Amino acid sequence: MELMPSHGGNVLAVARLYINHLINQKEYEAAAKICLRVLGNNKNLWEEEVFKFVKPQQLRAVSAYLPTTDDCKLDPHVYEMVLYEYLKYDVKGFLKLIKEWPSHLYDCSAVINAIHDHFNKENMNELLESLAMLYSYQKSYESALLMYLKLQNTAVFDLIRRYDLYSVIHKMIIPLIQLDRERAFQILLDKRRVPPEIVVQQLEQNQEYLYWYLDALDKVDSRGTFHWRLVELYAEYEPTKLLPFLKRSKHYPIQEALDICKSKLFYPEMVYLLGQMGNIVEALNIIIHKLQNIEMGIDFCKEHDDSDLWNLLIVESIENPEILTKLLDGIIGYVNPAGLVDKIKSGQKIPGLRKSLTKMLCDYRLQVDELQIVNNIQLADYFSMHAEVVREQNRGLAVSYDNVCATCEHSVITKDVVPSCSIMVFNCGHVYHEPCVPGRHKNEHCNVCNSEDEDNLD
Repeated sequence: MELMPSHGGNVLAVARLYINHLINQKEYEAAAKICLRVLGNNKNLWEEEVFKFVKPQQLRAVSAYLPTTDDCKLDPHVYEMVLYEYLKYDVKGFLKLIKEWPSHLYDCSAVINAIHDHFNKENMNELLESLAMLYSYQKSYESALLMYLKLQNTAVFDLIRRYDLYSVIHKMIIPLIQLDRERAFQILLDKRRVPPEIVVQQLEQNQEYLYWYLDALDKVDSRGTFHWRLVELYAEYEPTKLLPFLKRSKHYPIQEALDICKSKLFYPEMVYLLGQMGNIVEALNIIIHKLQNIEMGIDFCKEHDDSDLWNLLIVESIENPEILTKLLDGIIGYVNPAGLVDKIKSGQKIPGLRKSLTKMLCDYRLQVDELQIVNNIQLADYFSMHAEVVREQNRGLAVSYDNVCATCEHSVITKDVVPSCSIMVFNCGHVYHEPCVPGRHKNEHCNVCNSEDEDNLD
């Protein structure tokens, strides 16, 4: 049917009759399109025609053509009827309208209640997402976050950032990490918005999550506030990180750390902690008897350079020919090797002893040569500096008209006047009339400098 525009009132009347006809013929989509063509922005006409789609339950057919702008905004009840029909027959279409329609067209609370009344597991995802969006429209952000978390939808992170919801996530920290650990930590590691103390408190119920968080926090926070917890967590979840952590941190109780390492039998960590506590003999015993690592023992003795440690290592090694040669190779420069050689029992079989002794003698000879070279360099420097001092002392000292006697404070030289007495000049630069130098026949030092030295002694 072609509608003629020349007679406005008649055309509208005919069009409405035609809409009725199409609805009776169950051609609902065509009827909806006629509504769009002839009703324009007439709110009352729209509301009258829309109700014709209610009885046959075909509000869905007209939903795409309903006016939704401020120029022609229908009664909220109209939009709610359309939403209810979608909720009953087409949940995906319902979610689509929730996303497309401005939220001010209808009463969000009424629609939320309708969802709860018609909630079913079959359409759970669509309904939860609809609830999340409706709660967001209402600014009930905490409820919206809970819906997204139930839905396991990562849109929750965008919602937190968009609406600055850092203060409402304190009790949702574990679900956020379960959803997406990386994105959750991007939020949780922002110390300005989420205090670490709150995160730690919430994660106490999940130690593995607490470990992940504190390990990540340590990379961005140098204060070391929770290092005391990291010792135990590294020991439990990633022992390979424990020793490097113990060496770089100073923010943990060392005795508690040692107790944890003892309970786990972490010997290298125990050695380090005992060394820090000054229990170096106990540390060396662990190296020798538990780790059985002579190279580590030698390095430990070199680090602490303690004679008692070296004696303990020698005593322990003398009974073990397998490690004795390694000790011979490592003690040069720290212990007199003769003391170790003297302790070797007559007839004791030591594999590789000849090679070790030869290397020891070569190393010792090389050390002696190095000391001789250093001594020669020092002597050369000494004589060079001594010669420079002698040259400086042999240089002449100029006396000008500006010089005054250090005793009488009169000029020592006057223009056009022949000096009446001799002048004495000391290497320190002080100038005197000869009669002004006290005990000049015996005094070998400047009187001014002598006084200053005496004052310094006092």
